[in-house]
Formats: sequence, C-alpha cells, structure tokens
Amino acid sequence: MASKLKSITMGLLVSAGLVASAGAWAQPVELAFSGWVPPTHVLMRDIFIPWGKDIETQTEGRVKVNFLPKPVTNPVGHLDAVRNGVADLTFVSLSYYPGRFDLMKFGILPFSGRSAESTSVASWRIFDKYLRGAEEFKGVRLLSLYGHGPGGVFTTKKKVEKIEDFEDLKIRIGGGIAADVGKILKVNAVVKPAPESYELLSTGVVDGVFFPMESLESFRLNELVKFATVFPGGLYADLHGVIMNEKAFAKLSEKDQAILLKLSGETLAKRAGAGWGAADTSALNSLKSKSVQITEANEALIKAVKARTAEFEQTWLAVAKAKGIDGPKVLKDFRSELAALEAGK
Repeated sequence: MASKLKSITMGLLVSAGLVASAGAWAQPVELAFSGWVPPTHVLMRDIFIPWGKDIETQTEGRVKVNFLPKPVTNPVGHLDAVRNGVADLTFVSLSYYPGRFDLMKFGILPFSGRSAESTSVASWRIFDKYLRGAEEFKGVRLLSLYGHGPGGVFTTKKKVEKIEDFEDLKIRIGGGIAADVGKILKVNAVVKPAPESYELLSTGVVDGVFFPMESLESFRLNELVKFATVFPGGLYADLHGVIMNEKAFAKLSEKDQAILLKLSGETLAKRAGAGWGAADTSALNSLKSKSVQITEANEALIKAVKARTAEFEQTWLAVAKAKGIDGPKVLKDFRSELAALEAGK
C-alpha cells in the first residue's frame, strides 16, 4: 500500500513538473508591427514602441510586439497588408484612401480641434458611440483612433496672408480633407505620402506643404520652409487608425485580448494625441529658432476660408444620412466633446 501511494505521489509530482515546465517554456504570441515612418519619428519613438512594451509587460510576456526593421509596403499599402496578414499591426492615415473613409471626416473638418489630444480623444469617443456599426474598418480590427494637431500651410518662397495667395501654389497634400481644402482654395495639389515631402520641397517640385506643425521637424522640413501660416482650429486635420489583423487578434487568449483593448481605445488615443501635441510645440520652437516667419491667419483670411469650406460639412451630413446616421447629433456631440476637453474637463 505504501509503495502504491509512493508511486501515485511521484506521478503527481512528475505531472506537476511537466505542467510547470510547459508554462515556463510557452512561446509568446508575437505580433509584427509595420511602421511606415522612421523609428525616430514621434509616432514610433514616443507612442507605438512604448505601447508595445506596455502590452508585453502587462501580459507578463505572453504577447510581444515586434517592430519590423523596415515597412512591409508603401504607406498606402498598409491597410491591405494588415487585412491580408502580411503584418499584424500598423497605423494608417485615413486621408490616404480617397472615398474609403468619408464618414470619418467628422473629426477633421476645418477649424475643428485646437490640439492633437482633444481631436484624438473626441474622435475616438464619437466613433465608439455612434459609428461602429457603419463598418468603416471592415476586414481589420480597429484598436484606436488619433489625430494630429491643427494643420497649416508652410511654404518656401511665398507667404500666405490672403485667400488669393493660395491660388496656383504647388502644395504637397496627403489626401482626404486636405485635398478637399486644397481644391477649393485653388492650389495645385501634389498628392504624395508624408515621407516624400523633403524630396518634393528640396527639389522644387512643390512650393509648400499642408501639414501639422510636428511634421516640419519630423521630416526635416524646418530646414527648407521660410513661411508658416497657422489657423485657429486648423486649416484641416487628419485621423489615423490603429489596426490589427483579425486572425492575429484571435490568437490571443481572452485575458490578453482584454489587456490589449484596455491599452488601446481611448487610452491610446489620449497617449497618441498628447505625444503628437508635444511634438507640435517642439516643432514650433524649432521653426522660431530658424527664423521661419510664422503668421497667424487674420480675421479676413479665416472668414474667406470658412466661406469656401462651409460646404464640406453639408457633404459630410449627406454621407451620414445615406448611412442612416444622425449627422447633426454626431457633430453637436463631437463639438461638445472638443470644447470640454479643451477646457480641461
């Protein structure tokens, strides 16, 4: 009897050891993140790389985000790359997909948010509350939204002080609402991804760019531009979506899915917005140090731009109505969120 008990005890100990060993040697779920800006860019350095580290820490190493040494495709191709599983995670600029994310323009109409953080958090809240059912991101899992700060116009030869100064300027534009603004202001738009901006400006292919302040420093354009015209609330803005391959998400345990989602959503929107906002401040100081002439749009210019761009809101309302969404309610709520956030509430 004693021998039998000893045998059972040994068996249990061996089984327990095997279980412990299996746990100790379990391989983490590795997620490939493809970023299409340099690792030194604020989006990677200050936002996504720390976010990846937080995911690994809070899942106790069960999930690891691997940042690929180079992008798997060009900036525009990243939506399909994640949908098709070429990469597991990325961020995409919604402005790079004309006609694909028109419903998302609620968050980037001219003269909307006064900071990247307010735009980011308010946009996520409104999407989460009203627009999930519209399936704007069908085929991928949207983890978060964030936006950059107020967009302005930055030029190399000609200062923009009045509405007529926009006409015939060759301006690099990413697409989306910036392209709409460029068209109605009668600029000659050159639609190219942000990383190509330095070459376009330095070779004289374009006279200027539509960008948030941050991008002037991130893409070294502060070495080239001579004039900046900024607008309260921005001439335009852009939203980025943080997306994940559906099958990659399904590989995670329910516990780790919950951790990932907790670190995403509004948490990531706030983190990204704050990071991009801090970069705006840094870039503004850099422009001042290089004696770039910074002009705040005067009342006449603001009034003229608002008059020309007023139709964008009506266009968006028509898009929302066609999709069964109460557009006036969405915009009212969005603006209320912005006002509260910008008031520190």
